[in-house]
Amino acid sequence: MAAAIDVRANGCGPRIGFGSGTVINGGDIVTAAHVVAGSTSVEVIDGNGARAPAKVVLFDPDLDLAVLRPADALGTPLTIRSMEAREDEVGVLVRIRELDGVMEIEQIDVRVIREANISTTDIYLDRKVVRDGFEIESSVNIGDSGVMVVLPGGGAGVVWARSNRVDGRAWAIDLPTGVINGTALAEELVPVDVGQCIPN
Repeated sequence: MAAAIDVRANGCGPRIGFGSGTVINGGDIVTAAHVVAGSTSVEVIDGNGARAPAKVVLFDPDLDLAVLRPADALGTPLTIRSMEAREDEVGVLVRIRELDGVMEIEQIDVRVIREANISTTDIYLDRKVVRDGFEIESSVNIGDSGVMVVLPGGGAGVVWARSNRVDGRAWAIDLPTGVINGTALAEELVPVDVGQCIPN
């Protein structure tokens, strides 16, 4: 899938934050907020190995959602479907990662277990929040945060966590309408506050 993006965030000590992203309409990239939290710079890489610096233009620690605006257009935008995920729908996650200078792309099967209003906390564990989204069955690994769940008709949600109790279980949030149509995003290329680093 040409919309899949490798996201790398710098600024939280010696480590680099790795995550996944997806190009949406207009060329912006959606990912998980905790991937870029506390970062001083972000780089994005597409499946052809093209890379660009990116500014964070939306950062929502409650939803665990961020939107990046790359300096140069990368990838091909993915259609975001208007219908929410439904129980037993099947689709894919698309992993992309640069390993030893080579971009590796892998499609992973995914099944929607159920729709859910997910009671959790913000990314800093400071306050309780509820996220509209769904539970999935799939093989989600470290570095997959921010990957898009692609179901029939297009992208349906962004993965933000995997279960520590049940193998092959993870959660995704529905994309807010304001992100899909661009009304929630900064109009100017001015980075937004990305908060503090998240402790390991």
